[in-house]
Amino acid sequence: MLVSWKRSLQLAYYNHYLITKVNKEKYVNWLIVELGLDNVTEENINKELDHILIGFNRLFKYKSITQASLGYFRMLDIVKSGDLYYPRIYVLLPMIKSYFQGRYYIKHDNWVSLWSKALNRENNLFVKMKVVSSKNVDQDHGIVLKMEQGLSILHDVDNTKIPINFNPQLQSRRLIGYSKLLKDVMDQIESDQTFDLDMDQFDVKDSIANCAFENMLEWHPGFRFKENNPFFNLK
Repeated sequence: MLVSWKRSLQLAYYNHYLITKVNKEKYVNWLIVELGLDNVTEENINKELDHILIGFNRLFKYKSITQASLGYFRMLDIVKSGDLYYPRIYVLLPMIKSYFQGRYYIKHDNWVSLWSKALNRENNLFVKMKVVSSKNVDQDHGIVLKMEQGLSILHDVDNTKIPINFNPQLQSRRLIGYSKLLKDVMDQIESDQTFDLDMDQFDVKDSIANCAFENMLEWHPGFRFKENNPFFNLK
């Protein structure tokens, strides 16, 4: 198990806690958007990583997104399969209360068009959009079991020497980032020093946070091979 997988699991818990904090203070809608490129060759991966990170910053300055979103958490994930790379930016988005009710809603095709515009290209684009929705009681129970198992894994990792998966292509890049509302709540959590990796810290009745947690188990900050299975039986 690699150091970066430990970081990924820690972030899933941290964002569960953060989402719960936001939900207690205001009503927002939550989206997960995956943005990326397919079939990138090794000789072009460094250049394309620069390209998609610049494109991401450009994307979140477009009016249709700035007027609907309240901030974001984003993670850069690069999967290698065979001789090709598949860079992804996973984005957790709190959206305005009226997002689904009127002119602010951004359809999947619109996300594709905006991502194409931000990158100034039409080929090999990857865009996926998912609404973070409430779970039923049985689903929530299953996710809580995964959270308990994940904490056990982190405890074991803390007592184990783990090899570091170093990749020089990622050395100078920010693999994660928070903005606006989520950055403000993150700063408050850090200031109050209220977050701890203890099951009692998490509001497991928050189905939105539970749903987001389950999705974030698939995310990874940095480089990985497709066949790697970071969380054993958590998924």
